[in-house]
Amino acid sequence: MRGAAGTASAAARRSLRGALAPSTAPVWIAAVLLVALAIAFLSLGGLRAASRAPGAAAADQEVRTSLYAITVHDAELVDEVEEHYWKAKPDEQILLLSVRLENLTDHPVSLIGAADGVTSRLIDSSSPLLSLSEVTATDAGRAWRDDGSRGTPVLQPGVPAEVVIGWPVPRGSFADGDVRLNVQEAREVAGQIILSSSSITWRRTALVARITVGLTS
Repeated sequence: MRGAAGTASAAARRSLRGALAPSTAPVWIAAVLLVALAIAFLSLGGLRAASRAPGAAAADQEVRTSLYAITVHDAELVDEVEEHYWKAKPDEQILLLSVRLENLTDHPVSLIGAADGVTSRLIDSSSPLLSLSEVTATDAGRAWRDDGSRGTPVLQPGVPAEVVIGWPVPRGSFADGDVRLNVQEAREVAGQIILSSSSITWRRTALVARITVGLTS
């Protein structure tokens, strides 16, 4: 038995010396490099789906997500919106976007807050579906129908609505004359409120488009 063990040990040493011999160096060096590359590939997320750059859109071009569609008509900066009793602070202005929104689901959603247990998070959220790019609003956004009617707009399924969305922004924003709006994809998540397991919340997932609109003078 001892002789057999010694023979096996000697054979193993010869195999190891053969593997490390100069003539075989390219083989094991290549193997080490392949392992290192595989580790680096995995650590950088090589098996994850590649992130998709947001699409570009301009004024009057519709952007559609799975839950809603939006078209931005124009943008302007004002100091006051008299009919809604909204006046900008001295170091701010109010950005107004005229948009068309369409609810692509089968239940009503409110532009701000909730309607029938559905919270859209379109603009009134820490992670809204619609947000300004490169400029940070100084306060929460507001919205109303373009026809001047009071009350928060409620989007009915499949019925496009002309809406005005406004944000207070620092005075001097948009120096290049362009407003850029981020449009996020979203999915519906049910049962997020303890008292209402049937509630639905729109939760954003990925940035799908950035709409660029020139400011009107």
